[in-house]
Amino acid sequence: MTPASAARLVAPAPGAQPVSGAHDANRTGLTVLGRAELAQRRLRRRARLVVVLAVTVVAVALLVVAAGQAFVATQQVRLDRLDRGLATAVARDQNLQLTRAQLASPSRILRVAEHELGMVVPRNVTYLVPVNPDRSTAPSASRAAT
Repeated sequence: MTPASAARLVAPAPGAQPVSGAHDANRTGLTVLGRAELAQRRLRRRARLVVVLAVTVVAVALLVVAAGQAFVATQQVRLDRLDRGLATAVARDQNLQLTRAQLASPSRILRVAEHELGMVVPRNVTYLVPVNPDRSTAPSASRAAT
């Protein structure tokens, strides 16, 4: 193919009219836009982008809030369980203190000593006077030296 024949294929023949019909039907509604219209379309496109970004930010914020609420709810359940455990432990501690006080009462100790261990209360009590061991050994040591 020569350049001249290629030019004939591309360039319309002089005096030739464009073919109307299918080719024109595809091009209906096409216009050249002016600067003002292009700027307006850019503004609309930018506004759409801003709206989409704003909706996305709001959706993400709502998801973060929902996740925070779920975390708070799980921690509240955990705190309630710990409170119940603490209340149970405090009640058990109080019961154990009461039991200890009952077991250490003098009347119970006396009753166990008399009835279960066979101990009796003496008729008279003899108290011994404490002796200082240094004084009691000093005279005997001096007698042994003489």
